[in-house]
Amino acid sequence: MPRATVISLVNMKGGVGKTTVAVNLAAHLARDHALRVLLVDLDPQTNASLSLMPEKAWEKWAAENGTMADVFELDAQRKRDDDHSKLRQCIVPSVVPEIPGLDLVPSHLKLTFLDLDLAARPGRERIFTRKLAKVVDDYDIILCDCPPNLQTATQNALFASDWFLVPMQPDFLSSIGLTLLLDRLDYLKEELEFKIRCLGVIFSRVRGHVNFHQETMARLPDEKGFRKLHFFKTVIPENITISEAPMEAKPVALYDSGAPGAEAFRALAREVLERLG
Repeated sequence: MPRATVISLVNMKGGVGKTTVAVNLAAHLARDHALRVLLVDLDPQTNASLSLMPEKAWEKWAAENGTMADVFELDAQRKRDDDHSKLRQCIVPSVVPEIPGLDLVPSHLKLTFLDLDLAARPGRERIFTRKLAKVVDDYDIILCDCPPNLQTATQNALFASDWFLVPMQPDFLSSIGLTLLLDRLDYLKEELEFKIRCLGVIFSRVRGHVNFHQETMARLPDEKGFRKLHFFKTVIPENITISEAPMEAKPVALYDSGAPGAEAFRALAREVLERLG
């Protein structure tokens, strides 16, 4: 059985639709292509987790089985995990019953203190890689939803990943942020000595009536510094249906399969698989 392809979704700017892309891409890869998909929520805001499971269910799972905070061993009250099996225990199998191939490692607010708690731990950026080794062969694709920074949680995801994917809104600040993100990733690759490639950039939260969005999407691929990047043809629109779906703890495909966003995510899943070859 081949090892899973691990992909981190990263952007240092918040509010660009990164979690929405992670959740719905994972759902369509599992639902439409019968792939075994693990979504790992490393963001202390827990948005990806609560987009797929009701809050009460998340609270119960966190108390009884653990979350990414336990994978990083942030809870001193829990028994230390010497055999790196804790990650498997934290996995919510078939988190959405209608999509049996989609599993989730939920996040927790405790990850807010990850940088402080792990400051003195040797090899702290490699903890997730060691834990992931226990389950990486159980899946076809593992998607890591990272917080909007390049600190310890994101570094752990990047170190474990084969690829990184950049969801971004086509606005002025995001355009500036893309340059900074790529520069910082190059620095981290050199300093932490890991190999990772850019899967591409996906424009999300796109407003069809905003001319600047259209101009930015047309301009960026030809700009110096971005010409070697892959820009996905699929564009994720901003609409109310995509925003409403998390309130029902469902991906858009189950909340409203006829919504424009649902079709965009279906197309993105196909394009990602083509890009992976």
